[in-house]
Amino acid sequence: MTKKFDKIWVGIVTGIVLPLIVMGIFYLSSYSYITVPQFLRKMVFASIILKLLSLCAVINLGAFFLFYRVQHDKAARGVIFATMVLAFVVVIDKVMNGGL
Repeated sequence: MTKKFDKIWVGIVTGIVLPLIVMGIFYLSSYSYITVPQFLRKMVFASIILKLLSLCAVINLGAFFLFYRVQHDKAARGVIFATMVLAFVVVIDKVMNGGL
C-alpha cells in the first residue's frame, strides 16, 4: 500500500463503514426475509441495535492492526477515533437508559 492512504479520514471512514458492512452481512444471513427498515425497527424495538453495532465494531480491530502493520499510523488513529466515537455513543445510551 502506498502512503497516500495514510490519512486520518481514511481510518475514520474505514472505522465507520466496516461495522455497517458487518451489520449488513448479519441482516442478510439472519433477517433477509424482511426489509431493511423493518429489520432496523425490529432491532430498535428490541433495544439491541447499539449492542449489535458495538459487536460489529470488533472488525475495527482487524482494520487497526492492518493499518498498523503496513505502517499507516494516521489511518490506524482514524480507526481508533471512529471506534471511540461509537463506544461513546453506546455509553451515553447506557447512561440515559439506566443501563449502567
